[in-house]
Amino acid sequence: MPVKFLISLLIPVIVFSASILAQEHHGHRGQHRHEHLTGVVRATVENNGIREIQSLPYATLHWAGTTIGVTTDENGNFDLHKPNSDDILQLVVSYTGFSADTIPVPPGKTTIEILLTENVQLEEVTVRRRMGGSYISTVQPAKTEIITTHGLQALACCNLSESFENSATVDVGFSDAVSGAKRIQMLGLAGVYSQLMFENLPGIRGLSSTYGLTYVPGTWMESIQISKGSSSVLQGYESTTGQINIEYKKPQRSEILFLNLFANSEGRLEANMNSAVDLGDSWSTMLLGHVSTQQLEIDHNGNTFLDVPLGTQVNFMNRWNHELEDRRHVQFGIHVLSDNRYGGQTFFDRQTDRGTTNAWGMESITTRLQGFLKAGFYLPNTLQSSVGFMAVGTWYDQDSYYGLNNYTGEQKSLYTNLVYQSILGNTNHRINTGVSYSLDSYDERFNTGLMSRTESVPGVFGEYTYSWPDIFTLILGLRADHHNLHDWFVTPRMHFRYHANDNGTLRGSIGKGFRTANVFAEHTAIMASSRQVIFTEEFRAEEAWNYGINYTHAFPLAGERNVTVSADLYRTDFINQVIADMDQSSARIVFYNLDGKSFSNSFQTDITLEASDGFEIFAAYRLDDVRTTINGNLVESPLISRHKGLLTFSYSTRFERWRFDMTNQFNGRKRIPDTSGSIEQYRLPEYSPAYYILHAQITRKYRNMDLYFGGENLTNFKQNNPIIAFDDPFGSHFDSSMVWGPFMGRMFYAGIRYTFN
Repeated sequence: MPVKFLISLLIPVIVFSASILAQEHHGHRGQHRHEHLTGVVRATVENNGIREIQSLPYATLHWAGTTIGVTTDENGNFDLHKPNSDDILQLVVSYTGFSADTIPVPPGKTTIEILLTENVQLEEVTVRRRMGGSYISTVQPAKTEIITTHGLQALACCNLSESFENSATVDVGFSDAVSGAKRIQMLGLAGVYSQLMFENLPGIRGLSSTYGLTYVPGTWMESIQISKGSSSVLQGYESTTGQINIEYKKPQRSEILFLNLFANSEGRLEANMNSAVDLGDSWSTMLLGHVSTQQLEIDHNGNTFLDVPLGTQVNFMNRWNHELEDRRHVQFGIHVLSDNRYGGQTFFDRQTDRGTTNAWGMESITTRLQGFLKAGFYLPNTLQSSVGFMAVGTWYDQDSYYGLNNYTGEQKSLYTNLVYQSILGNTNHRINTGVSYSLDSYDERFNTGLMSRTESVPGVFGEYTYSWPDIFTLILGLRADHHNLHDWFVTPRMHFRYHANDNGTLRGSIGKGFRTANVFAEHTAIMASSRQVIFTEEFRAEEAWNYGINYTHAFPLAGERNVTVSADLYRTDFINQVIADMDQSSARIVFYNLDGKSFSNSFQTDITLEASDGFEIFAAYRLDDVRTTINGNLVESPLISRHKGLLTFSYSTRFERWRFDMTNQFNGRKRIPDTSGSIEQYRLPEYSPAYYILHAQITRKYRNMDLYFGGENLTNFKQNNPIIAFDDPFGSHFDSSMVWGPFMGRMFYAGIRYTFN
């Protein structure tokens, strides 16, 4: 499908949405109106001896006797569905450190302001990094770190791949030194073993895992939820090490207009916008746009290869929200992306040098079209039983070349999920059950080899949740999926959460995960090398167990400040894994099924200290022991740091007029794939060195505008030899995949954010 066709398809949608966004919409379109209660939750608090009213972010509200609830946003605002009733409803409001309150809401009331009373005794453990912009959820049975909009703005978060610099849980690095592709690691394993979702729908998977992390603009995101261990069976069978769920901005509670302009010293320019409007009759819509370009050629290390590829990305989303009568909710939208990147040697000419040995170059042209639908409603005469339906369809097309290697890939995907939720007797016992279906069609060509397959997977699942309020939660889940190529996947999972005391929470999980490998998309770096690709056998489905436990404890200090300590230990055991063996020879990469052991042990501990008003310190240490049987030997897995340290400082002045953020990272050494068979000048050491990098940012806030500037990798640490045999790119030793650290050096940036509400 050509790009021009996609643009012609998108233009009417944008024009139609923009025309709606530009006008006021009055009146009703029907007789049924879905009532909402909107408002703000505040409290009187003491700061430096002065009593003042502040908004309460992430306060919890729900209607008494129902499952209808909501959490306030970072400014304390909320938008809550109001059940149809002629009686006075009771609204329960709670926030850690404050007395819970129950407020009567008469019929017809649609707005409210709530003021909570401070309570000296904490009722439950809440881990918040308000200045750092993330906190650990007390509601989720799995340990879940939530990065808020505030946290995303603490660094130059231009896209999803740059959103984890302040997180000790997720590591991000380049796949190779020429294409700009990013990869993540979690619990010491590649990001493909974690589910990357958007609003609990499949997001980055399959062929899009190559460049998909750069396809989610940072300013579009409302929050990121990072959970460790296997996820709920409701989201499928693929999660093994965790789940990263992206919440995009919502039209019903977003800014009327938001603009973000960004530029850095490497020549990268970005423009982002989103605009939303409430149309009345419970309709709201939103348009999100992103354009970024890199046109400045950078070669700091002087190896004649561009440090960062050139190119342009255009990215649009249009989403709609509709509240139908009688407790029904529908969301749908369309997402269109076009990405063109090209790089290689600085003197490469795309018009004349492609397919020749005149100069080495690469180019990747990607087009993606995605549509989604989410619908849910409560069954008649009850507020305890509901049905939800979700669907997402994706078309992804990539046409690329890397030197003399040519790769094209097309993926067509459909995912649907129908869930029924109810209670058994009372709200302490809940069930979720349903059916799902996923269809993935892959057509790939690498040089002269053609690889096509279709995966059709219907599934059924059930999940039981037992809750002893404020004390204990147990979730037992089981699903069965029939894969047309790999037979049955039976996936059991269990999670529990126990409040050991007023300030401590213990969590644990056990679960199984399955997935099928996409070797070219997941190892795109092999195409940017002279390695011969060898498949020794037909791949079986990857299968693994994950076990984990976490304990979090908050120690109250003077005033409302806390010291919070958290520690967790997770183990992943593979039953089967597709091995990418780069140790046999530096001239080839061999793929085969696991024959022996493969496991990951990951231990992490962190501490959050609210040192004073406006000043917060976060420190974390992680140890990953990851070993795999490669070529018959159980060895340390390559290019994985055994040790990781993180130390962040965040300080803001009164009313956050000024904000200062600093991130310190220590990355331990990594094992480098064996190069002893290469000639001496191209041999690498067995391990990379450990290194330290520093990021910092200063933000000045005005009424409707933020100015920010900062720097990344301020220590200017660089991997000196990211490309082996750069002077002979068409020779047998050329390899750009041995990337273990940053190779672009120090970078400065500046930007402006404008908000109109």
